[in-house]
Amino acid sequence: MRQLLLYNARVLTIDPAQPRAEAVLVEGERIAWVGSSREAQARASPSARRLDLQGRCLIPGFNDNHLHAISLGDSLTRISLAGMDCARIVEHLRQRYAGARPGELLVAYSWDYPNCPNPHRRILDSAFPRNPVALFQFSGHAAWVNSRMLRRLGIRAGSPDPKGGQIERDADGEPTGILKDNAITPLHDIRLRRHMFSPALRRRLIARSLELLRRAGITSVQDNTWTPTTVWTLNELRRRGELTCRFSCWTHGSRPFLSRAMSLARYDRRWVRRGPWKYFLDGTFSTRTAWLLEPYRGEPQNLGRPALPAEELAAILSRSAARRRQSVFHAIGDRAIRGLADAVEAARARHPQLAGLRLRIEHGQLIDPADIPRLAELGILVAAQPTALAQPDKDQALLGPERARRAYPYRSLLDAGVRLSFGSDVPGEAHYQPLLAIHWAVNRPSPERITALEALACYTLGSAYAEFQEAEKGSIRAGKLADLAVLSADPTAVPPERIRDLKVDLTVVGGRVVYERDLCLSSDKE
Repeated sequence: MRQLLLYNARVLTIDPAQPRAEAVLVEGERIAWVGSSREAQARASPSARRLDLQGRCLIPGFNDNHLHAISLGDSLTRISLAGMDCARIVEHLRQRYAGARPGELLVAYSWDYPNCPNPHRRILDSAFPRNPVALFQFSGHAAWVNSRMLRRLGIRAGSPDPKGGQIERDADGEPTGILKDNAITPLHDIRLRRHMFSPALRRRLIARSLELLRRAGITSVQDNTWTPTTVWTLNELRRRGELTCRFSCWTHGSRPFLSRAMSLARYDRRWVRRGPWKYFLDGTFSTRTAWLLEPYRGEPQNLGRPALPAEELAAILSRSAARRRQSVFHAIGDRAIRGLADAVEAARARHPQLAGLRLRIEHGQLIDPADIPRLAELGILVAAQPTALAQPDKDQALLGPERARRAYPYRSLLDAGVRLSFGSDVPGEAHYQPLLAIHWAVNRPSPERITALEALACYTLGSAYAEFQEAEKGSIRAGKLADLAVLSADPTAVPPERIRDLKVDLTVVGGRVVYERDLCLSSDKE
């Protein structure tokens, strides 16, 4: 059996029984031994590949608790409108789509309200009178479209809002061209069909994502997968030895056809696993549709809105209990989270098995302090994304200084005993690098900041626990899968403000080196 010896390292194991070590010996796909460099050298066979880490920091591989792998690969090939005002967006699109045929769909991503505060269909109509245009807001929960696109979607002045969505209208009742939450589902379906029916495209998009993930030290992801065709492609890459990250594949619980199709896909226990069912309880801060207990700043009548009625949420919890399968709930606002806690509390009286299903709140950006102990008592996990901390000024503008200061309550959650995990939500958030996310969680100017070791544990063992995989990964211990990352320095030992500057030097998945950052680490050849 092949061996890999990583020695002369600062090993952060995230294992309370042995917090630190100097070396790790890998046999096949699993960790065989953890301890001192001297003993590791003695235990390794003469044919082992030996890597002298020269004092670098060895950690468990990062596990991103929430991302969109296909969309990430797609976003790398699409036009980004980030940071542009409305006029610049139009000019940029004119340049990029100068040769577009009449009727061709023009698509771009990542515009946002702080830079483009008053988007309207008329702006796009005058610039692109012969083409439908769909511009996705950075969160993915809103889109800005022109009149041609509205007609293609069948949206007119009298069109009702879809359940869980909003067609924004002007004072005359005419659609402005802004669609929110479930109102943009038909636009997402256009992209979905494009990916579903092109195996070659799926392979390219996933390959692009895998390249970014392994360079970031990410060895597992929990993916908003939605379609069985993506599962087929992941299995194909696994058979070809090209899958460099483990996947938990999620089902969209509110899309019955896709849900049934996902249940027919083939999964395995280690590489392409069947994940939870996902549901949406509200929208986002940036679209002012996350459901709040108090109004948005400057909009005294706007509390956001729920995406699901209470009776449907109760039915979802009953189905989850009957299936004995985990469900996860997109919930950003404090009112949505309180509603989930109330529903789980009521459902557990009828379905005590819910207590063991590790129900999850995805994002959990604003939680009323009174509800945090309830989450711990009910066993509800919080799967958070510190990447959302990148623009604190925007949160203050939306929520006001007091709520923005206590948003993303990581310190309070950990102190209350709530299980906390970390991820990115890329490309719904702009950044995917775990070290950058840890920097924001550690260095934010708020009493809710946490330590580097706590943040690292959330991104490794916390994320493994969130997907029922803590016995297999998330810490460095003999018998666990050899999913590891080597950092240029110890994030718990450098000044906190330097964490964002650390590099991932090596990534190992299942005992195989899948990324090495132009370093000469081998002391002996295989």
